[in-house]
Amino acid sequence: MRRFIPYLITAIVFSTLAFGAGQVLGMKQKSVDSAAFIMSGRLAVNEKDLRNMVAAKNLTVYWLGPEAGAKYLLDTSLADGISLRVIYASASTGSTAASETYYEVGTFASPDAFALTQKAGLQPNGVGLINTDGNAIYYDSRDPKNVYVGLKGTDMQVEIFDPRPERALAVAMVQGGIQKIS
Repeated sequence: MRRFIPYLITAIVFSTLAFGAGQVLGMKQKSVDSAAFIMSGRLAVNEKDLRNMVAAKNLTVYWLGPEAGAKYLLDTSLADGISLRVIYASASTGSTAASETYYEVGTFASPDAFALTQKAGLQPNGVGLINTDGNAIYYDSRDPKNVYVGLKGTDMQVEIFDPRPERALAVAMVQGGIQKIS
């Protein structure tokens, strides 16, 4: 029996250590899983968590500023950019109309985005403008729910999609309306 006790104590110590390490690794895995869900647009987060994720991953993401009580879906899995869906707080309180629940802002790296956006405004049905920030704006007059903004002095283009067509253009025109998340 005396020979068995040291083996038993060793087994208990190693089992306890293995269980503790498994718990720590499991917590780390949950954190990695959450980040993956957030980055793929499958887990809505609040403003603080959005800002933390953007900073932690060193992402360039533009938005229209924080919305009180809103949730955010960040999707970095797009081949050519990043999408940020903003879900209004009213969406969870019984609102059913799509125009009352969300809008999206896409951030796309695009060499010479300003000139390309200006040029798009010359297309048939294209409308081209310069906003008060000096950014080029383009939208198709047949579908003004998507407004594209070529940011002056950068290689970045921002797309604003809002089911309410008047809002997409209105926010694109507002000075300081398009902001980089920091």
